[in-house]
Amino acid sequence: MPFYAILNKEISRFASIWVQTIVGPLSTALLYQLIFGHQLSSVSTGIDGVSYSTFLIPGLVIMQVLLNAFGNSSSSLIQSKYSGNIIFILMAPVSQVGMYGAYLIASIVRGFIVGAAVLLGIVWFGQLMFSQVWAILYYAILGAAITGGLGLIAGILCDKFDQLAGFQSFIMVPLIYLSGIFFNIQHFSPFWKMLAMLDPFLYIVDGFRYGFVGEANFSIWYGALFVLVFAIAVNLIGIMLLKRGVKIKN
Repeated sequence: MPFYAILNKEISRFASIWVQTIVGPLSTALLYQLIFGHQLSSVSTGIDGVSYSTFLIPGLVIMQVLLNAFGNSSSSLIQSKYSGNIIFILMAPVSQVGMYGAYLIASIVRGFIVGAAVLLGIVWFGQLMFSQVWAILYYAILGAAITGGLGLIAGILCDKFDQLAGFQSFIMVPLIYLSGIFFNIQHFSPFWKMLAMLDPFLYIVDGFRYGFVGEANFSIWYGALFVLVFAIAVNLIGIMLLKRGVKIKN
């Protein structure tokens, strides 16, 4: 089936360059843990019994899940547009929803594989309890679905690699890095805390960390609902753009 052919192509694409797609993020996470986890070891996390190194591990894992899900879908789509082989995918007997779904699932798979590799590589720096496994899986899947969808939207709208790099550097990276990966926003002043709460990725990071340490800054059920609605909205927009052929069919 064309759906599985596209899905297999996308998974094989990032698997064939595993040093770049898997080892690269792992080495980055190790450096963050070695530098920040050591230098800021005395910083209070705001969670009783949780050291900074332990606090940092879930943040680094979900950061790589989000970034790699975005990178997979966005880079694949814009490469196809740049090389011109997007026409062969559009001509395949597969619906736009099927095509979109194949790219999205491949992005989620990459995010999961990278996240698992990073977790195995840095889990030894802390003492994780794996308190709520459902939360770990829920927020990882929906988080990857959100950034994978945003990657598809960026790949559809961008015409050049530098435009895509700008989208990632000025939108994605700031939102992800400021979502509580390296810090507890409860330590912020009321103004900055309110501003940080506008970041949708904050609830993904908070919920994912809750799955490991058993404590969250916000209502876990509110966060779960917000992330679900946001994931649906992002991907509905992506499907709509693909169906209309924006910057793809013309």
